[in-house]
Amino acid sequence: MGTNTKRTFIGKRNAGSSGEQSKATSSANATLNEALDAFIHAKEAEGVRPRTVENYREHIRYLADYLRTKHGWETAYANDLTPEIIRSYIKYLRTEKPRYEYAEGRKDKWVGLSVNTINIRLRTLRTMCRFWAKEGVTETNAMETVKNVVGDTIEEVPGISDEGIDRLLASYDVNNFAEWRDKVLIMLLLDTGLRITEAVSLTVDNVDYHLNTAYVPSQVAKNRRMREVPLSREVAKLLSQLHEESCGYFGESPFIFHNAYGEPFTAGAFRTRLNRRKKRLGLSRLSPHMFRHTFCRNYLLNGGDLFTLQKIVDHADIDTTRKYVQMDDEHVRQQHNKYSPVRRLLKRK
Repeated sequence: MGTNTKRTFIGKRNAGSSGEQSKATSSANATLNEALDAFIHAKEAEGVRPRTVENYREHIRYLADYLRTKHGWETAYANDLTPEIIRSYIKYLRTEKPRYEYAEGRKDKWVGLSVNTINIRLRTLRTMCRFWAKEGVTETNAMETVKNVVGDTIEEVPGISDEGIDRLLASYDVNNFAEWRDKVLIMLLLDTGLRITEAVSLTVDNVDYHLNTAYVPSQVAKNRRMREVPLSREVAKLLSQLHEESCGYFGESPFIFHNAYGEPFTAGAFRTRLNRRKKRLGLSRLSPHMFRHTFCRNYLLNGGDLFTLQKIVDHADIDTTRKYVQMDDEHVRQQHNKYSPVRRLLKRK
């Protein structure tokens, strides 16, 4: 297994030289990349987004790299995947894979990926293997008996402390256009819990400055559902000011967020700029999604309810919302001091 030797797969009996047998032979000899292309072709026909396709390719690239470096498979065939091979891959991800191998400038190369990251890759591979088996690309479903990784504890989704937010916002020079734009974007993320792609894609037509509402179109939303997201008056005013100033620099544009050349600002560019800011401030972590987590946590701490929060942030499953709002020890202590039944009892005496 793992060699480049072509194998013969017998499909329909007595098919002779018919096209049916040729098709089966071709599918059974598909390389991992050829099988991936077949899967992507089917998913694109179903309407998956380009970002999802990129994730498919990335996850298979990780697997192919492992098969090449650990098993010596210069060309991997889809039919060579077995439960044993996949479990050895999982073990590698848990115990050997450097966590920050490709992160620029990182010196802390922790070993072993998080349980959540591994399970995301397994979920993608499970979907592919099921498709390949049903379509006859592989003889069996290699993921059929492979389970997700179970962690000892549920990993908390990190947010940013109030002190951290104050420090971050104070670090921006609002006399610089790019820094002011970044600050406005952070304020928007903290005010609404928007995903970063939804935020940078915001157009002036999708903001109602009278109702203080942002509209996320279905073609931008992750779950393909248009939704209305409330804005605070202060953030709505900042968006209006930013758009007006940008139009003064670059001319009329439907977009609210632009780079310094007048082009639409991108999520990738913002991530890069946050990474630089993180290094400048000496922070251990800083990413766009952390603002979404912070919004969710603070929304509940300020008295909001879980079901309204689920609608605002567009979670299909409320369990996802619960995961986003796990509190750290300090917030637990604060909430206990505020709502302890005994403290209320003693106050009545």
